[in-house]
Amino acid sequence: MGMRRFRSKRLLLAAAALGLIAATGDLDPKTVIADRQATMKGFAAKVKLIKAYADGEGDQAAALDAARSIAETAPHIPSFFPPGTGTEVPGILTHAKPEIWSDRDRFEGTAARLAGEAHSLVAAIESGDRNASRDGLAATGRVGCGACHEIFRAPLE
Repeated sequence: MGMRRFRSKRLLLAAAALGLIAATGDLDPKTVIADRQATMKGFAAKVKLIKAYADGEGDQAAALDAARSIAETAPHIPSFFPPGTGTEVPGILTHAKPEIWSDRDRFEGTAARLAGEAHSLVAAIESGDRNASRDGLAATGRVGCGACHEIFRAPLE
């Protein structure tokens, strides 16, 4: 439990620092993009742990830790996309579409819905009900991840 809290606090501090850097305009867009891509790849790894548990092949504690991490990170996703970190950055590939910045309210709402679904997923995993966990993972993917990717992420090549 202590290590999980440490990671959560570290994530919150990183998001806050990114917000402060973005507010002052003193940020390295390549670093911001690389950090957010690492976060999203981390989400994918966490989803695999949750799916393994829901399918009866994985560990409940690992799935729970993964779901909690997604739930704690999701509200901060918009801070990983400060202005100036889109496709206009030379020398780095990003699939972040301009709609992230032109339709910011919708983007932030999608991140909030992901957080809500992820919290429901946490509860399902805590209950030990693999079917509810599978359903919660599907809802998290559809309402959170999928909805965001459909509107705000260009297709991967």
